[in-house]
Amino acid sequence: MDPKELNALVHDREAAFYDDRFLIDYAHIGPDVARDLRNVIGREPRARRALDVACGTGYAAVGLAAAGLADESHASDLSAAMVERTRANAARAGVDVPLTQADAETLPYADDSFDLVVARGALHHVPDPLRALQEIRRVLEPGGTAIVLAEPTPGGERQTGAVVGLAVKVVETIKRARGVTETEEELVRRHWELASIAANLHTFEPEQIASLAEKAGFEDIEVGTAWWSWILVLGINYYLVGEFEQLAANRIARAAGRAAVNTAATFDRVIADRLVPPQWRHTIQAVLR
Repeated sequence: MDPKELNALVHDREAAFYDDRFLIDYAHIGPDVARDLRNVIGREPRARRALDVACGTGYAAVGLAAAGLADESHASDLSAAMVERTRANAARAGVDVPLTQADAETLPYADDSFDLVVARGALHHVPDPLRALQEIRRVLEPGGTAIVLAEPTPGGERQTGAVVGLAVKVVETIKRARGVTETEEELVRRHWELASIAANLHTFEPEQIASLAEKAGFEDIEVGTAWWSWILVLGINYYLVGEFEQLAANRIARAAGRAAVNTAATFDRVIADRLVPPQWRHTIQAVLR
């Protein structure tokens, strides 16, 4: 299957429960996004016109608007269902986010349209990351800033796979001990889970992102790694909510998951991002100008 078609299908399906699996809370989206971007660039960004590329459910676009960090906050995504989910999340947050269904490799915006572009967890889903970065560079006005974050590293993927794989084995062992057999619906869900893994097309080392950014025309390039325990905890939540959908509707389970993720994020910011070797960290973050 064409990788773009695969990604569109997978994200169309995931749009309905993506926020639950990644514990995104649009009631706190403004402060969350302001904190995340401040951690990347050292200050809160201020933009006249911002774009969230491959926006998913609208995390960056809705957050920038809700935090008052952008006069206009636009968003685009290849998945029609994700665009609609972003529309609903923007309405829930009480902000206006102009939306476009678009391929990140062919953005439907004029040259020099934005002074801030955010691509969060986008490049590893794009068949041609260089082309996507060239498009980001094209629509970014001179002196503007592009922020690339949440791109998986090879080492991080291996660690997450090992931890989530252990969780899968524990759950499967409990099921077998209880004599539980999979229903047809559960088998279909399992196939979709495998498809979602296949939709992750790339991992990146920091120097690869730097090289791609240079080829795309960026001149001021800062690339680093971040997050260790946060991604591991989030990966377990992603799996468990996918396996037991009722967890998403359980307020106690959701509150516990969010508390665990927030604790892990604080641990990473205070300790792990300083002491854990860069090659062990799980995500790339880059500031490009």
